[in-house]
Amino acid sequence: MGGDPPPKPPTPPLLRHIASFDERISLHIHTLTTPLAPKLLLRLLEHLADFRFFFPVTLSLFFATPSSSPLRSHLLLPLILCSLLDLILIGLVKSLARRSRPAYATNNDYNAVVSLDNFSFPSGHSSRVSFIASIFFLSRAPIAGAIAGPNHPHLVTLVHRWIGGDEVLAVNLLVAAVWSWALTTVVSRVVLGRHYILDVLFGACFGVLEALITLRLLQYRALI
Repeated sequence: MGGDPPPKPPTPPLLRHIASFDERISLHIHTLTTPLAPKLLLRLLEHLADFRFFFPVTLSLFFATPSSSPLRSHLLLPLILCSLLDLILIGLVKSLARRSRPAYATNNDYNAVVSLDNFSFPSGHSSRVSFIASIFFLSRAPIAGAIAGPNHPHLVTLVHRWIGGDEVLAVNLLVAAVWSWALTTVVSRVVLGRHYILDVLFGACFGVLEALITLRLLQYRALI
């Protein structure tokens, strides 16, 4: 039929062996962790890292933040642009790789928006949380400047009350918390059975690369 996708080309033997090993190890991890993992927490992590939640929240924060705040130009804008880049890049790679999701886990509680979401490689959740954490890490100085500036008096009060006014320490704690969330989310994709290990590893690498590209493009734009 005219609407059917083209047949998937044969996989080279080396890639078949790598994929088979990846599937066995991923199944072993999933089997061991499923009885112990808090399913409610894993689902919460899944929803927090979903594009349908993250993008509108970030967009709302962007428009609610004063234009003079470093948070708007150095944190929220890169997050928005990187979200769009990630959506395009991960969708393109998924359409080319077309790796099926693991068959051993129940995926009927995962609501795919488009047909590409049914493919497993690479993990979009892993790329998303990785570029978020990378942008937070690479934007530490602007975030500290925003905390110390006049645009966010509530943040200033909070930092002075709980961390003695040390903006650098506050930002480092924030970045550590974001990275902890990101790494936990990446691992949770394998535990939930949504992805194989290679899916999340490559997804995380894509996310870091996307963050670097986005920030470099914004720096270049600021120079011209």
